[in-house]
Amino acid sequence: MVTQALLLHEQEQPLASLKLALEKHSVGTVRAHSCREALSMLDQDNSPMLFFTDLTVSDGSWADALRLASQTRRPVCLIVVSQLVDIPLYIAAMESGAFDFMVPPFWDDDVAFLVRRATNDVARRQATKSRAVGRAA
Repeated sequence: MVTQALLLHEQEQPLASLKLALEKHSVGTVRAHSCREALSMLDQDNSPMLFFTDLTVSDGSWADALRLASQTRRPVCLIVVSQLVDIPLYIAAMESGAFDFMVPPFWDDDVAFLVRRATNDVARRQATKSRAVGRAA
């Protein structure tokens, strides 16, 4: 199974360079320009398991993207991407439920480690959800 990532951004950077780093690690990417567009992609049966978001888009912010991620049928890991290091923003994102927070440059080893951690987390949550559904049946 190919890992898929949704990239929510309007401005080209920093997510365009992240896209290249993800593709080096066999992660397919799709792009959304708005929260509304991202929601339609996350509602699909084959929705991406990784969700990277810029700080703002035309109809929302990273916090809105996080709310979308929490409402999906399938587990997804949301990663906030910032152009600059911002410790208060990092703390707010992580305390709100983001899986991780990234700033450029996107080093190959860091991207590979994040992808591995996130896909393992999604698999674990999916298995937990499947067990819970099996017990309820």
